[in-house]
Amino acid sequence: MRSSTSASVTTVAALVLALAPGAPASAHHGWEHYDTSAPFYAAGTVTRVRWGNPHPEVTLRVERTRVPDGWAGREIPSDLEDIGGRQVMRATRPYPGSSDELTLILAPVERLSAWGMEGEVEKGDELQVVGYPDRDHDDELRPEMIVLEDGRTVRQRSVPLPAAPEPLPGAGGAAPAGERGSAAPASGDEPSDTTVWLLTGGAVLLLFLGGGYYVVRRAGRA
Repeated sequence: MRSSTSASVTTVAALVLALAPGAPASAHHGWEHYDTSAPFYAAGTVTRVRWGNPHPEVTLRVERTRVPDGWAGREIPSDLEDIGGRQVMRATRPYPGSSDELTLILAPVERLSAWGMEGEVEKGDELQVVGYPDRDHDDELRPEMIVLEDGRTVRQRSVPLPAAPEPLPGAGGAAPAGERGSAAPASGDEPSDTTVWLLTGGAVLLLFLGGGYYVVRRAGRA
């Protein structure tokens, strides 16, 4: 009977793991994992794309970091303006890192679609981005917005920032030393991915324990 019980528990465990949603290859944290007090600008060419949830990832070869003239007054989506987007534009500064490539962690695919982004970013596309550096890796940015090759601005944020950036004096026109390239032409709470996967893992664990208990009780009665 002990052998039968062990085999039954193993079977339940295998079924639970098979039915459980797999964790993404690269799960990312919410906005609090990024330094939202320092929005950085970069522009360049897309070299790699991984399109899908929880977040599409785009690798950008950095070719320019100088903030374009008039950037602070650039038109942005009204919904982004309502949650501090204009303040971010005024605080934008050149990306100061030494990395030649940046990994951009975009908003989930369904949000991009709702915000007017048709289709995927493709290798070879020219992009401009304002984003916040990962606190542990300065070659990763979570964008505030991206500017597509055709000039359309696509928001990437739907919630207020944990730390509001401080506007810079004369933002959008100054060109501090060390910049690369020339200027380019110019809704509810969102749970972090970490929270979602912790909840999913907890539910799977409860299902596993409950199934194992049921199997052992049934085997004991046999």
